[in-house]
Amino acid sequence: MVLAGSMKEPVTILCLDYQVDTCGWQEAGHIWARAEPQSKTNLFSKVGLGQKSIRFTMRKRPLTLHDAIRWQGKHCFLTDIKEIDRMYLEVTAALIDPVSCIAFHTEQTLDDLNRPAFKNIRIAAFPGFLTEKYLGFEQKEVHTETQTTYVLVTPKAIVLQSGDLVQIGDDFYTIKIIHVLDEYKNEYEITEKRDS
Repeated sequence: MVLAGSMKEPVTILCLDYQVDTCGWQEAGHIWARAEPQSKTNLFSKVGLGQKSIRFTMRKRPLTLHDAIRWQGKHCFLTDIKEIDRMYLEVTAALIDPVSCIAFHTEQTLDDLNRPAFKNIRIAAFPGFLTEKYLGFEQKEVHTETQTTYVLVTPKAIVLQSGDLVQIGDDFYTIKIIHVLDEYKNEYEITEKRDS
């Protein structure tokens, strides 16, 4: 049985606002909830590392896994919603901050002298969630090269292709592997190579 008096934490419901080539999180309402940090890691990504988990209990309201919650200034990526007692929801989320991303598609064109050239065309700006997959180290003949692979989790509406570039902060990553079978999100394995 859920006691309404136990819901003492103010939370903000967030939804994605889509414009032509940009999407971002917008406030969609406020509600009181009971927040319970979980000891188990939340595997919000199918191919990346998990994050800290939290479970909210709140009055029933329209909410899907496309939405998110802000709690105590932290972003909560929703991973499960269950109805309990017909009046309440139990919402499980991963505590992970979104990163600002800009995606580019590289097209081959011809320059002024009719030589092949490459041009980066902006596809979209969107919030993404970055988690580490693994760290690889490879010894080359002349130098060493470190390759870091991350998993970028994006809203379902963000559709990228293998080979596209994603700018996160000052760094550029290349999309290598695409996972788009989940109903609520897409996952992209991205790499950044740096010479050592």
